[in-house]
Amino acid sequence: MLNLLKLVTSMLEIEVKIKVESLELLKKKLIDMGAEFCGNGYQEDVYYNSPVCDFAVTDEALRVRYSGEKVEATYKGPKLPGSSAKAREEINISVSSGQDFEKMLKRLGFRRTSVVSKQRDEYRFNETLIALDNVDDLGEFIEIEVLTEGTIENALGKIEQVKYELEIEGSHIAASYLEQILLKQSGT
Repeated sequence: MLNLLKLVTSMLEIEVKIKVESLELLKKKLIDMGAEFCGNGYQEDVYYNSPVCDFAVTDEALRVRYSGEKVEATYKGPKLPGSSAKAREEINISVSSGQDFEKMLKRLGFRRTSVVSKQRDEYRFNETLIALDNVDDLGEFIEIEVLTEGTIENALGKIEQVKYELEIEGSHIAASYLEQILLKQSGT
């Protein structure tokens, strides 16, 4: 059987996002503490809405991410209640042609809603993935993420330990970059 999908993963994503003043200071701390640099680059996330339900109402997301030569389609389920971090199911599919995938979505009735563009540096540190993001029209953020099939509590413990080690303070931002951009565009 021909394998049409290169990679499919379904995990629980536990993530904390915090607005920061200086990505450069965090980069230096991460390097000094022995974090593994995983790469950097410009990412463009193209979001779509369903023809049968409004993802803004159901708290879901469907995006096509362009990152250099790599293209990935991602479905994000509704945020799970009762956690200080954002926890949700995430399904990722590597696709060979983002343009063809987007054409297929449009033919199926999906509507392109917005684009989020950012410069991202990624690191692995103490069993977490850390993204240092400079998001167009929003500013600088750190995301600390754990992808797990285990418990939310265990993942949150890892995230809190990393925040402590990196001396990161500030409120967790539950809204995605997409939600923040849409709010900014609406003027509310």
